[in-house]
Amino acid sequence: MSSEMTFVAFDTETANSSRASICSLGATVVTNGVVTDERSWMIRPPEGHDEFFARNVSIHGITPEMVQHKPRFGELWPEISQYLEGHTVVAHNASFDTSVVRYACETSGHPWPEWTYGCTLVMARQALDLVSYRLPIVASHLGVPLERHHDAAADARACAGVLLALADRNECADLTHLTAALTVNLGRLFAGGWDPCRQARAVRSPSHSARGPLAIPEASIDADPEHPLYGQVVVFTGGLGSMTRQDACDAVARVGATPAKGLTRKTTVLVIGDGFRGDDLAEFQTGKARKALELRAKGQPIEVVTEDELLELLTIERNTTAPVRTV
Repeated sequence: MSSEMTFVAFDTETANSSRASICSLGATVVTNGVVTDERSWMIRPPEGHDEFFARNVSIHGITPEMVQHKPRFGELWPEISQYLEGHTVVAHNASFDTSVVRYACETSGHPWPEWTYGCTLVMARQALDLVSYRLPIVASHLGVPLERHHDAAADARACAGVLLALADRNECADLTHLTAALTVNLGRLFAGGWDPCRQARAVRSPSHSARGPLAIPEASIDADPEHPLYGQVVVFTGGLGSMTRQDACDAVARVGATPAKGLTRKTTVLVIGDGFRGDDLAEFQTGKARKALELRAKGQPIEVVTEDELLELLTIERNTTAPVRTV
């Protein structure tokens, strides 16, 4: 049924916590439901954003030595953009990947691209009932091969496969019909800002109950209602390597979520620390993740999120006007 699906799936990897620190990009071109081209680039990040953090290297395996003789992003962007501009682009967690391109372009003196884009993470959450919506879990559920997670080319290929599988599953010939079936609005990136790819439905308001004895913060009433964590009830388990538990509670509260101390019938998001990756359903047989599976088996719509995913969610920005660049 996906015979008319035409788009470009892409994925990025970064060298450090800066969104401008792009070090790899992979792209898979799909024309009328068939993969017609694939490309990937190893990239030297923009100057001033080219330090490689051990945490990032441990995720994607790209080291400074592997890109030290590669062109910087600014030099490669005209070539890369030929594969992306003029098409609907798709990524898994597109809010992250599109922001990487925005910041890398801005840092390198290039204008933002003008895209219509989709997000297979948003679509999968609408279409599937899973304990986690990480790309490996979604791909495995749909029978889509994923050879090396966090290899940009492999992730782009899997993202394309996921979108085609979702289209077939919903008997949709093209992206317009698929987004309508899943009640998803495509995002837009343009010179003055961006509109996110998001679920085309209202989200429930966050709870504003009184603080508990441990001063669990209230969800911010000023948070962006379009943020993915807005209105969610978030519980943490295991140690976090990037922040304290209190900092994590404060951070999710600022984006409109309600942090809670323990799993209850109201919990919608469980953040698992201690280095939990969740790339395979077998990993969910440990004590911390098994509880989420048991709750889901009883009908509770709870999603498991890793620390890395949490960090990505917490850096999603409000849609603002693009800053003016000086020369």
